Amino acid sequence: MWGAGFATGIAVGFALGLVVGRLGVKQKPWSELTDKEKMTRKILIGVGSFFLLLGIVAFFWVLLSR
Repeated sequence: MWGAGFATGIAVGFALGLVVGRLGVKQKPWSELTDKEKMTRKILIGVGSFFLLLGIVAFFWVLLSR
């Protein structure tokens, strides 16, 4: 059963890596972003944080359901 938590952790890490790193694209400083880029970045960070929390909840759910 630990495999489900492990797979969720891998997926969460991958999602956060995409949000933060954007697959190697050089990021501009926050002050140089347009309003649309700032909004997109905020949404992506929110989605990544949601998946992180979802992964933590799934981990504890599996851990405590034993």
